[in-house]
Amino acid sequence: MAKPQIDNYEDLMEEKERLKARLKASKASIKQSLGDIKEEINPFSNIKKTAQEAFSTSTTNPLVKFGIKRASEFLIGKVLLKKAGWLPKLVIPFLVREVTTRLIGSKADKKIATTLRSTADKLREVEIPDLSGGKTASI
Repeated sequence: MAKPQIDNYEDLMEEKERLKARLKASKASIKQSLGDIKEEINPFSNIKKTAQEAFSTSTTNPLVKFGIKRASEFLIGKVLLKKAGWLPKLVIPFLVREVTTRLIGSKADKKIATTLRSTADKLREVEIPDLSGGKTASI
């Protein structure tokens, strides 16, 4: 692009405004290009999110998780895949453990919490005799 001829102050101000408009258009174009790139990459972030959800456990109780892990390792590894090769013995117990932790773990967490709450409520209702004076005291 050829440089415009600037002879006076008004020509300088017109050129300044033209350059500001050109800069604004260039910034908008760059912003649009970055938005398009983000949209192209977005499926990869969705895959990443799905993979993170698949490999994270849904149970918060470590005892439930430990029990499921040991039971699935014994049942799958020692009983069902007794004569299988090393790859199925490595992969299948992992998959079964993750699936069972997701299916059983959250339900077991809820049942354990409900049982503990009901036990605590029953303990609060029990009258405990006072051993020092023979009177009964309520908690």
